[in-house]
Amino acid sequence: MTNDESTRFPTIAVYGASGHTGGYILSDLRRRGLTPILVGRNAQRLRAAADAAGLPGAEIRIAAADDRAALVAALTGADVVISSLPGYVDIGEQILAAAIEAGAHYVDISGEQLFTRRAFDEYGPRAEKAGVSVLSGVTDSNLPADLLADLLARRLGPAEFVISHHSRAGGDGSRGSAKTVLASLDWFRAGGWHYADGEFRTGQVDLAPIAHPNATEPTAVAKFAFAAVLTIPRHTDARAVTGAVDEIFRSNITGLTPELVASLPERPGPDSDMRYDTVVDARGADGRTLRGVLSGVDSYRDSGLLAVEAAVRLAAGTAKAGALAPAEAFDAADFLNSLAPHGITWTITNTVGA
Repeated sequence: MTNDESTRFPTIAVYGASGHTGGYILSDLRRRGLTPILVGRNAQRLRAAADAAGLPGAEIRIAAADDRAALVAALTGADVVISSLPGYVDIGEQILAAAIEAGAHYVDISGEQLFTRRAFDEYGPRAEKAGVSVLSGVTDSNLPADLLADLLARRLGPAEFVISHHSRAGGDGSRGSAKTVLASLDWFRAGGWHYADGEFRTGQVDLAPIAHPNATEPTAVAKFAFAAVLTIPRHTDARAVTGAVDEIFRSNITGLTPELVASLPERPGPDSDMRYDTVVDARGADGRTLRGVLSGVDSYRDSGLLAVEAAVRLAAGTAKAGALAPAEAFDAADFLNSLAPHGITWTITNTVGA
């Protein structure tokens, strides 16, 4: 196979393809004319996922998350690995470590600060030594927030950022999302890290109500542990970065229990409105304010689309090796513009008082 052919038709392995977002990942790979390798522990579930996505000829490789040798063998030969899991802090490291050992670039849809921090601190040096790129936290909230912040910082210079995410569904999601929150429940309850004065800090932050797009009035918000809080300071002169979600959502997750999570549906209800807005509000040192907004169709579908887009771009081999923020791997505007055919739009505007 020539280098040109390798760039056009990368080999992508998907771990966790039988989940809700995994189905969207497979469907988008098929749309692109790519036949992935499905990796996991249950051949029957993987074959059913491949068939449902219109990929009956996809290769199935069996490897449990706690079997390192089997994982490395299953991921060897892939240009990129997409990890689609619930609760990365529990089992995500094994897939990340195996991908690096197999010499594959890596993308995941983790929404967990604790895991993304490990990806940078513990696995970034390994990835750099192996000559592969690692991109953790590719979700509908984190990747757009990171790219929007990069574009805002180019206009404002040193700035304070507040990242917020507003879902029309009001927290109605999948069992997998609930598992993710449950795996780091105390961390999510506490609000995670924010960034201030050159370091990551815990503790509460006073946040003013946020006027979300299309909302009739500002919404009370609480600090939230978005992974983009960790990535934005890597490529901007950020003075502060804080994540925020609707106060009612933060209150709802505090009551999660294993029994409640087990009782939840595997997928959101058919009448759930999964549209969302990811918002980055930025204030420059001179007082100027700008707002970046990405508006999407379905949080789960769009996270899958983002993961595939990122994987295909990493397969081209133009990103540097190591663990990267999205804006360190890709041109922000070019990546965001590529999402338009899927109904995902973005804008940057002056905010009131700018």
